Amino acid sequence: MTTLTNLSTKRRPPRFIAKWQKQALTLFLAGIYCFLSAGICLAAEDEAPGDQEKIRRHLFLITKKSLVLQREIDELLKKPTSKKITARIEELQAQRDNVDLDFESMATRLPLESFTGKKKVKLDWVQEIEDLTKPLLTAIRNFTEKPRKIDELNGKIEDLEAQLLLHQEASKNISAILEGLKEEPPPKTKEEKIYRTHLSLLLDKYDPELVQLNLEKARGNLKKLLGTDESVIETATQTIKEFFRTRGRNLLITILIFTGFWLVLSRLRKWILTRKFLTKRTSSIGKLFSAAYNFVVVLFCLLIGLTCLYFFNDWLLITLIIMGLFLVMWTSRQWIPKFLEEIKLIVDLGTVREGQRLIWGGVPWLVKEIRLQAILVNERLEGGEIILPLHMLVDLHSRPVVENEPWFPTKPHDWVLLGDDIYGRVEYQTMEQVVINLKEGGALKYYSTEDFLAQNPVNISNGFEYSIEFGLDYEVQPRICDEIPKLFEKEIKRHLKHHFECDSPNFHELEVVLDNAGASALILVIEVYVHGRCDHLYDECRREIQTTLVRICNEHGLGIPFDQLTVHLPRQITGEEKNSS
Repeated sequence: MTTLTNLSTKRRPPRFIAKWQKQALTLFLAGIYCFLSAGICLAAEDEAPGDQEKIRRHLFLITKKSLVLQREIDELLKKPTSKKITARIEELQAQRDNVDLDFESMATRLPLESFTGKKKVKLDWVQEIEDLTKPLLTAIRNFTEKPRKIDELNGKIEDLEAQLLLHQEASKNISAILEGLKEEPPPKTKEEKIYRTHLSLLLDKYDPELVQLNLEKARGNLKKLLGTDESVIETATQTIKEFFRTRGRNLLITILIFTGFWLVLSRLRKWILTRKFLTKRTSSIGKLFSAAYNFVVVLFCLLIGLTCLYFFNDWLLITLIIMGLFLVMWTSRQWIPKFLEEIKLIVDLGTVREGQRLIWGGVPWLVKEIRLQAILVNERLEGGEIILPLHMLVDLHSRPVVENEPWFPTKPHDWVLLGDDIYGRVEYQTMEQVVINLKEGGALKYYSTEDFLAQNPVNISNGFEYSIEFGLDYEVQPRICDEIPKLFEKEIKRHLKHHFECDSPNFHELEVVLDNAGASALILVIEVYVHGRCDHLYDECRREIQTTLVRICNEHGLGIPFDQLTVHLPRQITGEEKNSS
């Protein structure tokens, strides 16, 4: 007998308990059953006798189930070791452990979690991250505990119902075989005894009564959970009350402390920036100090807030805040170089600086302010202020402003001459478009601001000049250098004296000079400087000057040549020239 035991011990896996230890454990559980059965009768006098009897019956069937599983394990241990047998033994041992836990839970009236403990799921993260996220995962698990239990019980009930049908069918078939043995008993041999023993073990193994009791127990637990259901409003109200009683209070206090420190330290920053040692510095130094100060203040306030939550022992909120900060940092890692460029702009150390001239959208702008956003101003434009995000200025460049430098060629209601021979008055000019009211017809012509500037507009509202070329016949060549220019200057002023001889003359300067000797005429240039008030009479004044020049020629008998073409013909040879040759 000793030899068989030793051989069995050598074959079994080292993780299992020895056979005699398992038998002793089985007897011990049976003793506990008897002892607790008696204790239950004394301690629960207020319970119904039927319930006590049902519990005792349930405990007895659990013990019976444990013995059946132990016998099956012992039978397997006697066989040669193989992977299949080892796996089966492990499976049966796990079932037996669960049965023992059911027995202990039923006898002590304690839930299974009191004996099994909560299994710790090993996450793939490092231990520090696992510890950090544990409060959050615990809160989520507790929040969904009831639905998960209901779902688990529903699944368990379905499995037990299917198992009950199988056990009933198996028990019916085994009982039929045993009944047949009673009616026609075979000869009593060793094989027949083992045969009956196996059938008896199978009958105990597939006893449907234990499954039925487990099914009733699961249904009772499910009914108890469903009986405590509350309405959605009641649940939400209770959740909100619980939140503000604990974490909501902690969060509110933390926010108040964070805001208080932020306001106090922000006022302190304003006071520091007014000190002489900073006001004497350049604006870039002050901005750099302000940005660094704000960064330190944010970190300090965050640490104060986390410290408050630490004293409140609210690890869930600490976890959420830290995870939120980490998520923000992780998602913004690719933007960090751009953030650094924008910070350089904010502290006035970038390629665009406050108080300088910047070309944006083809239009010059004054960089008025750079903070979290940039403010650009052009007073010549209607609605000439625009706010831009800093990233739009990263690749641009500004330069210092030159004194009296114009910011736009025109102002509203100025008269302009454009490169496409358009003459009219500026009705509107914004950063998007310039609208011209044409002199002839009064129609409106629209230009985008960039296209308008590309036409090289000439603003005549600030004054303009006529430069007129006028040709005279070569017969006046002896007088063209001195006499003729003086004559024209005198006669122009006489004929146009209403423009020259008034308190505020429209034509305030006149010059007549010989420009060049052309192919068929001597060219004079008449330059007349006109006041800007005549901007709307540009064409009329030009025609008036042209008319005056022709009138002067008529009065003094001066010829106005037309373009001539000289044709040189081959010379004809006479008869005498032929004979001589």
